[in-house]
Amino acid sequence: MFFKDNPFYLLGVHTTDSGDRLEEALRDKLHAASEKAERDRLLDAAYVLQKSVKRSGAEFFWLPELSREEAWGLVEKVTDARALSPSDFLSLSPLSRVVLAMNGLFYGCDSSRLFLQEICANYDHIYPAEVTALFNAARRKAHLPVLRNGSHVEMWKRELPGELLEAVHRMVKGRKLSDWARLLGDLGKEKDTFPWRLFVMDYEEMSRKDREELERNLDYALCLTDRHFPQGLLLAGDTLKAIKDLALPLSIRSGCWPLETAFQRVRKEMITLWDKGRKDDSRALGETLFPLFTPWPEFQERAEKDREDMKEGRRPEEAPSSRGLSWQSVPAALGRIPEVKEEKEKKYPLFLLFLAFFIVMTLVYVFVED
Repeated sequence: MFFKDNPFYLLGVHTTDSGDRLEEALRDKLHAASEKAERDRLLDAAYVLQKSVKRSGAEFFWLPELSREEAWGLVEKVTDARALSPSDFLSLSPLSRVVLAMNGLFYGCDSSRLFLQEICANYDHIYPAEVTALFNAARRKAHLPVLRNGSHVEMWKRELPGELLEAVHRMVKGRKLSDWARLLGDLGKEKDTFPWRLFVMDYEEMSRKDREELERNLDYALCLTDRHFPQGLLLAGDTLKAIKDLALPLSIRSGCWPLETAFQRVRKEMITLWDKGRKDDSRALGETLFPLFTPWPEFQERAEKDREDMKEGRRPEEAPSSRGLSWQSVPAALGRIPEVKEEKEKKYPLFLLFLAFFIVMTLVYVFVED
């Protein structure tokens, strides 16, 4: 639930407003409403705020600990897509920080990095007992029944991850995936928090199609180096840079370079060019593309060894992959698995069983009659 869908926003009230103030606001809104759908929505909002359990959901996605003026000041600032500063979050509880940042992402405010930082830093500090105390403090001011325990808060907290992903999807819409990957990479120090892991898992699925397409483009570019070396080399370099950008959050999460297939494919093409007698092209390929893998020591050592071998006129050695099978190598690996011939169980036609039974029963009948 975002601010503009919240019953408090629809009726123009706050968590500390009494039932009389709520009825007055409802009458004013109904008088100004021109369409039946709008009036029905206002009546539904009033119904939600009158029911204790449903009201807790509206309170959860609002700013309950602030005064009416402070809360509405921040809400209007966010819904108008105006920029927020770190000082706007100082007096807020962890829940309100997350809710305010989530709405900032959803409504397109600037400072996306600030909002994501607030979400990652405060999400794990949302405790049902503390949130329930905030709700009850506002309810006492409004002379409303208080919540007896934090079960309702726990229920609404389970809805929060879905709302966070919806806000992120709205923010990412219209942007390049590489920008979102870079933003997640900048927040790498928050990699142990639940929101960061949630965002990266969602990003992995969101970017899967693009990453697979880039790997196919890399294969095409490396094949092109055999016929048109300069064009193929340029295309391979640009493609590898794009793969590297998209893989940044995944490498932070796993602690290693997640696309060994690209490195092995580059080495294979380099060795192929060497075997064809195009040693200068092979050296140029390694010198251009290997530096893109230098942040990962496991590949840097192998690349340095290949450079030294080619510099001294030796053919680079074949190096087996240090990891498991990738999605690209599965079909080839399956072809190397020896076929296991299973002996089929002999099955007899059903009519033969009935025939044998009939013969046995006939013989029994004959002997009994005799």
